[in-house]
Amino acid sequence: MAQSPEEPSRLWSYLTEDLREDLMLESELLLLSFATGIQDAASWVDYGCFASNQTGNTLFLAIGAAGFGGNSNSLPNIGMSLGAFLAGGLIIGQIGHYFGARKRLWLFISSLLQTAMVYTAAAIQYQVIVSREGPAALVVLFLLAFSSGAQVALGRSLKITDITTAMATAAYIDVMADSNLLKLKNRQRNRRVGFLLMLTAGCFAGAFMERAVNSTFSIVMCAVGKTLVTFAFLFNEPIKEKSEM
Repeated sequence: MAQSPEEPSRLWSYLTEDLREDLMLESELLLLSFATGIQDAASWVDYGCFASNQTGNTLFLAIGAAGFGGNSNSLPNIGMSLGAFLAGGLIIGQIGHYFGARKRLWLFISSLLQTAMVYTAAAIQYQVIVSREGPAALVVLFLLAFSSGAQVALGRSLKITDITTAMATAAYIDVMADSNLLKLKNRQRNRRVGFLLMLTAGCFAGAFMERAVNSTFSIVMCAVGKTLVTFAFLFNEPIKEKSEM
């Protein structure tokens, strides 16, 4: 049977819908937070810097530049991670403004790109004996940090500011300073606590995966989590249009 001309238009309309803020979208961001924790644990052990936690990297950069820290940190690695993270945030953040940050298709494509970069980093680590420093280490860090910056930009563009997917410091204080901290129903507190628990759980999972297997396995598990979120974006509920009065 011939395809109805309405079918492509329906598909396009579906792909260009704006996703609404609901429990499913929050859960996807929480899973990304877990994946981030796994990734940062692996990157710190192997390369002496974080792929996502740029507060820590900025501090390490200053300490290393001042001549402290010895061989515990690598300035080239830290510089690559910070630069790639900013590039990911800039490029994906600005493109998202153009296409529509909440559009289903944009979220899928952006997340697919980020996930592919993480899988590529894992493949490089599997195929090449990656030392703490050197070209291979810098390429892996670029891929992981660019993906992380893009992920944070994607998350922030959704305006669910309680779940950043990466930065914990502000979330800790936001929870402690919440005027409704002990209130039974407090969605913001619940989202912040959920984010902190998932990020922390990811850090522990990544560290023990590193010890039990290796960093390649940790990065693959991070990519698997991002894969689940990528395809889950195709099934989120859209923002419902207000009915005409």
